[in-house]
Amino acid sequence: MGTAQLPDPGSVNVPAATLSIGPTEPPTPEMDREILVKSEAACAACGEVFTHRLHAVVEYRISVHAKNTGHLIWACSIIGCQKTFSTHRERDAHQDRPHVVGHGHFDTPTTYDCVECGHSSSSKADLLRHAKELQHRPYACECGSSFSRLDVLNRHLEKFDPEDPKHPCKYCRRHRGPNGFRRLDHLMQHIRNYHHHEMDNEPRKGTDTSRLVNNFPTCPHSDCPGFRDDTFKQQSRKIQHAGKPFATQSAFTKHTRDTHNECIFPCDVAGCERVGRLGYFREKDLLKHRRAQHPDASPYVVEKRATRWTCTRPGCSAILAFSSMAGHLRYHDWFASLSEASAAQVAGSPSWKRIGNDGSIDRS
Repeated sequence: MGTAQLPDPGSVNVPAATLSIGPTEPPTPEMDREILVKSEAACAACGEVFTHRLHAVVEYRISVHAKNTGHLIWACSIIGCQKTFSTHRERDAHQDRPHVVGHGHFDTPTTYDCVECGHSSSSKADLLRHAKELQHRPYACECGSSFSRLDVLNRHLEKFDPEDPKHPCKYCRRHRGPNGFRRLDHLMQHIRNYHHHEMDNEPRKGTDTSRLVNNFPTCPHSDCPGFRDDTFKQQSRKIQHAGKPFATQSAFTKHTRDTHNECIFPCDVAGCERVGRLGYFREKDLLKHRRAQHPDASPYVVEKRATRWTCTRPGCSAILAFSSMAGHLRYHDWFASLSEASAAQVAGSPSWKRIGNDGSIDRS
């Protein structure tokens, strides 16, 4: 009987985890039925230890512990850094960024606090929902810059990486070495617009690259070909997609500017030229403009926007978060592809009945 092959302890990615190796003598038949390596992880906040033979189980248990207690369980392994995080993905993203004095993720009193207003949320999803409703920027760098999303903050921190950018241009010497691009999409824009080439990982011409898959903008002017009445929004996504007046969001923007000399968010400060076609189509761009150009103007009141979506499929009245929309619609598409007998069987199963009108699933 051969000796069990043990994995490299350094390859197990757990926070402050220690690997306990079993007995080194030849395994007995009883021991041969067990895994001799067990994963062990300790919460960086309270020190509670979680142990199991499977690393995935340890990761799940410590994640549940973090959710129930609000502890920041994942500690940065960089020497001298004492930051902790609620998820291993945030910890890994932090460790991949350069550690520069004066630049880093600004810490808040609790895990999911909005930097702009101090509002405390119970989860990251609730924090992002709060930020979207009020157009707040809940994340900030130690240098004072604030951001609407965590990945944008991480991109900001990447600017201070002493290593050369990872995306140099192969067509010109100007953008190589330290002058390369840190973002792949910026490299793709440079190659497409300056060198007039197409990259292999770009969508081919003629393919539908529109982001309009669930929300289709319409013109508010009733005498315009792009106008759609209220019944349009109540139709199924398939019908809306077939009858959408604008192929892309940029087409809607161009139409509004060129045809009607309008914008969605004009500057409300008297005398400002940022109105009409010179205005903004994103509220956060208007807020950025007001902070830079009109710091002494009266505060801008953001009108709360909808963060829930009502399914328009026949017989379904689920009310979902926008982040759950795509998965919910895929579930409808899958159910529609079933045969009549299979659909009846699925509709009568307990798992189907556990899906509530709000799109939630009762797992009891």
